[in-house]
Amino acid sequence: MPPPRRRRITSLRWQLMLSLAVPIIALLIALGLVGFFGVTRLIETLVEQRDAELTRLAARQIASYWSDSLVLLTQVASTQEVRTADAAGTTVMLAQNTPLQRRFDQISVTDPDGMVTATFGGEVGESFGAIGLIDRTEQVRRPVRTPVITNVRGQAVVLVAIPYYGTDRRFGGCILGVWQLHGGRALRAALENVRVGETGYSYLVDSSGTVLYHPDAEMIGANASRHPAVAAFLAGEEGARSVTDSGRRTVAGFAAIPFHELSTSYFADETWAGWGMVITELWDDIMAPLESSVYLVVLLLVLTVVLPLGILALGSQSVAAPLQSLVAEVERVAEGDFGTQVSLATAPSEVRELEVAFNRMVAELQRYRQDIQRYVVSILTSQEEERKRIARELHDETAQDLVILGRRIEDAEAATDDAGLKEQLDALRDMVDDTLQGVRRFTSDLRPPLLEELGLPRALEILGNRASREEPFEVSVSIEGQRRQILPELETGLYRLAQESLSNVRRHAAASHVSLRLVYGVGQVELVVEDDGIGFDVPVDPGQMLATGRLGLIGIHERARLFGGRATIRSTPTQGTTVHVVIPLNPIVLPE
Repeated sequence: MPPPRRRRITSLRWQLMLSLAVPIIALLIALGLVGFFGVTRLIETLVEQRDAELTRLAARQIASYWSDSLVLLTQVASTQEVRTADAAGTTVMLAQNTPLQRRFDQISVTDPDGMVTATFGGEVGESFGAIGLIDRTEQVRRPVRTPVITNVRGQAVVLVAIPYYGTDRRFGGCILGVWQLHGGRALRAALENVRVGETGYSYLVDSSGTVLYHPDAEMIGANASRHPAVAAFLAGEEGARSVTDSGRRTVAGFAAIPFHELSTSYFADETWAGWGMVITELWDDIMAPLESSVYLVVLLLVLTVVLPLGILALGSQSVAAPLQSLVAEVERVAEGDFGTQVSLATAPSEVRELEVAFNRMVAELQRYRQDIQRYVVSILTSQEEERKRIARELHDETAQDLVILGRRIEDAEAATDDAGLKEQLDALRDMVDDTLQGVRRFTSDLRPPLLEELGLPRALEILGNRASREEPFEVSVSIEGQRRQILPELETGLYRLAQESLSNVRRHAAASHVSLRLVYGVGQVELVVEDDGIGFDVPVDPGQMLATGRLGLIGIHERARLFGGRATIRSTPTQGTTVHVVIPLNPIVLPE
């Protein structure tokens, strides 16, 4: 007859089917992460393309702006005051040229030797002939620009020179426009409004990577050639890159100032090449409008993960909870409590089958343990009865015979006058006395004195006192915990364990002090014997003690196991030895 069909809702296999949610969740997480990083990379690519184009447009706008500046300088070069070398008139004219003043920090007019004859913002008499600018301008007959130089006042400046010609059409000198790097307004006016976003900014670099303008005044004059965007510009590239600048992620567009693309000959000289601009935009500003969407995506992703996990948790609870209860009961059985039973009425059918098998196993273990305990008690009882019989025979027969033998030796000694014989009889009597003492001590060991009448604690105290008198070490005995009545067989067993431990100390430890403690705990009784002797290396496997001749320690292990307990030996060379015996009381405590 086929077994009845189980309801799938309570089947363990059906419950475990929910574990399919795990790979699904993993797939959803993977898709979410791939989508998130994919969208982020797409946004990054689009922003880089946009910033690259914006930088090119801005660079062209700057080139046009400076082209207009050169037109204004050219207009000055063609005025009558300049061509006739009217210094006073030229000075007045420069002071009134407001548009030109916005585009340059200084405007000066020089003679053919480079000496300033008229100026606005500069110094009359300042000479620029030594830097080769005037000669270059006269030679190419076009506007010329210098690299960064230092003027007579120690200022870092860039000069723009346009040649002018007198009324006789001869070279009359140059019109100089000056851009100051520090404290100047002209370069800032050209670039300060070129930016992207609320916190974006732009800056200007030359062909060596030196910063000509930066909204942060401390950066002006610094070498930025190691910046990834500047390095790419110096390598002849144009575009945009995502970089980390001062610990913040940014998108930096970079492009050369395209003077050569303008339909004018003003920038035909090679000195105009090599300048570039960088526009920097913070990644936080780029992502700010998307934050709400990102939070929504993250929330949906979390819900996608949490909801299946919640369903799985609820579904698996009916399996996990009974199994956890079963594990707890197994631990109780492992601790020696065989009276436990498991009831898993709401568990899946497979777990209920496990419950039935577990309860059957516990019942069998309980029966086996009771049989073993009865067997152990009978063995120990037989041993103790045999010891009592031997002790009684030694006391009643052997000891009495030795006493009679001693008396007869004394009589023989009194009846002879031979001094040599007397000496031999006296020595023989001492041997008989020593043997008698040994028999009495052996009898006492075989039958603990007053153990049944005084109980285990008092018997251990007597054992310790006798060992202190007869052995080369002191024994301190302490009783801890609430004393309780236990089986006589267990008391005898604990007494024998204490005897064996002290015997091991005498034979092997070379100790001067021994501590013997009897501890009544919750559900168990402990015997701890600790000495300050030479110690030894304890083998991992107690069975290895047989090879080292420590049969007494093996006996301690076996006797503790007979009572369902355990013995632990802890020792270190030169640090003494501790014997710790723990025996459960649950199955062997006498009822009230």
